[in-house]
Amino acid sequence: MQKLTTYLFAGLLLCLMGVIQACKKDKTAIVVPFEVKSYYPNSGAAGTLITITGTGFLDGKASVAFNGTEAELLSTTDSVVVVRAPEKGQSGAITLSNGTKSLTVGEYTYQKLSVQKIYPPNGPAGTQIRIIGAGFSSLKSPAEVLINGKSATVVSASDTTLVATVPDGVGSGPVTVKVDGMVSVGQPFQFQAVSGIKPASGGKGTRVTIKGEGFAALAANNVVDFNGTVAEVAEVAGDKLVVIVPEGVTSGPLAVTINGQKIVGPAFTVVPPPVIRLVSPLSGPAGAEMIIDGKDFSTVADENVVTINNIRAVVKSATAVRLTVILPLGMGKGPVLLSVNDQPVKGPEFTEQSLGIQKLEPSNGLAGVKVVITGTGFSVNPAENEVTFNGVVAQILSATETTLEVMTPANLTTGPVKVRRAALVAESPTTFNRAGMATVSNQMGSFIGALVVDNQGNVFVSNTRENYISKVTPAGDVSIFAGEPNSNGYVNGKGRNARFGSIYGLVLDENNNIYVSEVGAGGGTIRKITPQGDVTTVKSGLPNDIGSLTRDKKGNLYYTQLYKGVFRLYPDNVSENVFPRTAEDIRTAISSNNDLFIVGDKYEPTFYWRELNSAKLTWVGSSTGYQDGPASSALFGGTISSLLMDNEQNLLIADAHNYAVRKLELSTGQVSTAVKLSRGYADGSLDQAKMGLIADMAIDKEGSIYISDPNNRAIRKIVLK
Repeated sequence: MQKLTTYLFAGLLLCLMGVIQACKKDKTAIVVPFEVKSYYPNSGAAGTLITITGTGFLDGKASVAFNGTEAELLSTTDSVVVVRAPEKGQSGAITLSNGTKSLTVGEYTYQKLSVQKIYPPNGPAGTQIRIIGAGFSSLKSPAEVLINGKSATVVSASDTTLVATVPDGVGSGPVTVKVDGMVSVGQPFQFQAVSGIKPASGGKGTRVTIKGEGFAALAANNVVDFNGTVAEVAEVAGDKLVVIVPEGVTSGPLAVTINGQKIVGPAFTVVPPPVIRLVSPLSGPAGAEMIIDGKDFSTVADENVVTINNIRAVVKSATAVRLTVILPLGMGKGPVLLSVNDQPVKGPEFTEQSLGIQKLEPSNGLAGVKVVITGTGFSVNPAENEVTFNGVVAQILSATETTLEVMTPANLTTGPVKVRRAALVAESPTTFNRAGMATVSNQMGSFIGALVVDNQGNVFVSNTRENYISKVTPAGDVSIFAGEPNSNGYVNGKGRNARFGSIYGLVLDENNNIYVSEVGAGGGTIRKITPQGDVTTVKSGLPNDIGSLTRDKKGNLYYTQLYKGVFRLYPDNVSENVFPRTAEDIRTAISSNNDLFIVGDKYEPTFYWRELNSAKLTWVGSSTGYQDGPASSALFGGTISSLLMDNEQNLLIADAHNYAVRKLELSTGQVSTAVKLSRGYADGSLDQAKMGLIADMAIDKEGSIYISDPNNRAIRKIVLK
């Protein structure tokens, strides 16, 4: 028991000694050195107040002497002492004692010249500082001011006040005044400047590093704003500040305010978060390249942070719409994440494996099209690879380690392409779209124009100069549906027994009745043809400048009249003018909410958008060219040959000179490209197909677009789904 007590006492003693030793160590660690950092002014008359800054001033009782003469202390803290130059003091050294130690502060000169205070004590280049003191006047030469040893321009002077302008790049240092050979050094001026920011663009939450000098040591003493909106200062480190872009930020200059002095820096541009449109491939080995396409990326590579399953990848190159990334080791399987200047977006899942698909060429087409799949890890033996298009197996024509040539299957539908090799499966970065152009018939005349498509997929097309209407079945069989070639007249009847004048417009109703606008010897007429081919008159006696036809959901017909505009024809045969101007027979379009679209002049790259319910008028297009974007600034070629509403109530625009079908989304007012082809004659995928002039357009219930192509004497079909 005695031994146990002894052991316990020894243990407690050791613990107590450890605590005492730790306290000693802690006390040693927080000892503040006794040192002087600055003092000012270094000259003046008796009674001048001198400020001494530093640390460790209050170890005991502080005292100050001027060349041996003790001075009156006015205030004392551990870091600042304010003392009055004694009446009987002499020029010489100032000494400071903290009760246990003493040191030399610097030299003090008794003279009339004295720099006692400056205001403001900080600021950027161009700041005008007031220097308060004595002895600044001279009959010999004006006072000279230096800041950190560099000359500053004096803009006004009196015996007690100087105003000087801070020069560019002066840096921080004391303010010195020279008069008649005398020199007085005053308090330091803190020069402040912003030399740059990174990044220079972003949005809410972006961390921006501000490089410069003269920042306040405490974060709260640096007030940073982005075009007037104050931001949080997260870090201060010597020559930089790190700030968080605030909510509600707008583009404009960044500024830092310290002690009321504002430093304006570079502009910060607010950009939206990035958008990922494509990641290719979705699987592959480490070290391979990945392409990320989208928009609103930074062109500075290191401002785009890409991680795959939380493993950071190297961004090799960057543009605003494309990043090239080197795949890192150890990715495994996980999401692709992109953060552009702290604005994140999530991409698809990536799998680290040897098998991967980089691209499909072409990326759209119809059944029976050859497609080259480029990637990695394929077997050179075609039988060891399985390729499916949206789940349907395709025929493999040839194979290498990096390419597979395949034939699209007969029952092709839009969807992903997958390659399977043994246990590995790779998916294409984009879907293969069942899309392309096919010729319905190339046995048409050279004067084909207006066309419609019925519910069974039969196409009806007018031959304007030869005065008849053809029918083309889905199988491509062509027959004359109504009228007789090269005849002229005004005769109702059935099929080829009817006679027409020049046909300018066709429109279809929900019962597959066709309405025809024509001009003959008797003037303008609107006729009706039933699905059985019976021709009757809807309205006669119209002017001989009647043009195109369209129809709204209520069954009202709309026809154009040269130079007089667009007229609405009600079922009771009463008509009214609903738009005052058009000079063409180009097909107009009307939406389900009564937005009317009219081509005023077929040789101008513009058209009208008239909202009949509100009478609002918008001019779509601006000048000749090719550019998507807002309706007012989109560019079209020199001829707009047809307008048509699609099944989603977007406007399709036949941009004839650009060999394109453009789309205007009514809800956003944005113009985009639905189909862009090239001139000539070729079927196939949309990037390979060619066509001639677009005379008119029609759309079927599946959303496929039919085009009358008189240059190639053909009816063409564009499949988009």
